[in-house]
Formats: sequence, structure tokens, C-alpha cells
Amino acid sequence: MLINAAAIYTGKELIKDSYVYIEDGIIRDVGPQPAPEEIQDATLLIGGEGRVVVPGLTAVADVAAYPLRYMRPKLTARMEFYRRLKDEELFTASLPGVYELHMMGVTTALVEGLSPSLSLSLARRIGGFYGVARPSCSEEFSLQPILRGLVTIGGEGCPGGQVQDGDRGLLVLTGGGGYVMDGLGDVLSISQRLRRTAGLDEALIEPNRPAEIAVYDASKPPAMLIYRAGEDEIRRIYTSHAALESLIAGMEILVEMGEHMRIGRKHLHEAVQLYRRLGYA
Repeated sequence: MLINAAAIYTGKELIKDSYVYIEDGIIRDVGPQPAPEEIQDATLLIGGEGRVVVPGLTAVADVAAYPLRYMRPKLTARMEFYRRLKDEELFTASLPGVYELHMMGVTTALVEGLSPSLSLSLARRIGGFYGVARPSCSEEFSLQPILRGLVTIGGEGCPGGQVQDGDRGLLVLTGGGGYVMDGLGDVLSISQRLRRTAGLDEALIEPNRPAEIAVYDASKPPAMLIYRAGEDEIRRIYTSHAALESLIAGMEILVEMGEHMRIGRKHLHEAVQLYRRLGYA
């Protein structure tokens, strides 16, 4: 996969008029144009005029409690909701939340849950990178190698934890009435801080790193021509309302041409039907 861009922010530096080459889900090369001749015939070419490439984000999210989010439930209330649902119901309930996170540029989601089963199902059936956010007052468990990262989350009635319920200083998108990042400031720095808390390496666009990449279209409003700006402005592209064109996690393209590749209308309809049966829609 060869991504051509007007600008790439690697997480360390800004490279204008640039490219990223990915092979087997690993970033092999990144640099200024022109791309070396031997990679110009890549199997898949994406990007183009006005595209801005930045690292994918990491967030803690209560995706299975998506139908409850406007009720702003406390952590213990969400735990009770999780206990009520079967594994397949938790999976279906989570799909709108995962869809929304991916459309925000999140490539690694630390999914709140009482076991790793939901994160495993999402990794195997939807794609992307997943870890687990375990409520601090729930039973301990271990992770399978397919999952990335474990944090404990504490809140009212469930004390302790590495991160606290609703702590947006660590991009914890729980119990807040919807997943929004506006007003959070430098979300990339916040995301990288969360990765350190979870024991993950930084999501950087540099050789020999797994691909966690968001491609934004800045060829038209909003955020038109942001690629001509400096590093500080480009780091804010996540909250600029620019259109997310592609989202790449390893070997998987989660979003392409602004459309989710794994979660479609059928899945969202099934989630709404479940919400209605549970009395939340």
C-alpha cells in the first residue's frame, strides 16, 4: 500500500509532499516525494491531492453501553448493563460505538468490559486493534496475544484503577453523553499518554512500526488547505471536522472513501433493533 499525501505528521516531525509505504501491515518507508520507483507500483494506491496523514488515535471506550450514553451512566451502572447481556448482544450493541470511534480516527480501542470476550470478537470480526479496560472492582483476567493493552478503570462505587471514569485527559470516552473530542486540545498527545499507561509503544508513522494511520481529505472544506499550515495546526486535524477518508490498522483498511468497510447499514439496523428490545430506543 502506497499513500501519497500533501503532508504527513509522523508523531515526531512534519513532512510536506510525502508518502508512506506499507507492506504486510508494517510501515516500511516514509519520506518526501518522489517515492522510490520500486514501490510506485504498489498493489493499492490511496491518498492524493490535499491529503493529510497522521497517526491513529487510542481511546478507552464503553462501546457496549452506547445506547446508554446520553443517560451518562456511572461505571457501576454500566457494569450491571454488561451483566444483563449475552456475548452476542454485547457485540451487536457495541457496533455503533466502534463505527463512531473509527470515524474519529481511533485505530486502537481499549474496550470496557468484564472479560476480554468483546474485544476478541471485535478484533476477529470487525478489525482494528483492541485492548481491554477492566473495571477495577471486577474479577481479574489475562489477555490473549491478539489483544493489545490492558488498563484498569475506576469510578464512583468502583474505586482505584489506572484511569478514572470520564477522565478526558486520557481520552477516556465513557459516560459523557457521546463520543466527542472537541475542546480536548491536543488529542494526539493525550492518546500517546494513554498508550504509555496501557504499556503500548507510541503510534508513530515511521519504518518498522505497525500501521496505525488516519488519512484526512483537506482538499475541500472543512479544514481546506490545512496541509499548508504548520505542525501545530496539522496536529489539530482530528478536531477540525476535516473528512476522514481512510483509516488503516495493520493490514486492515477500516474506513475507505469515508465509508466503514466492516460495519454497514445492516449491522447498525440490528443494533437499533436490540436497543428497542432492551427499551433504549
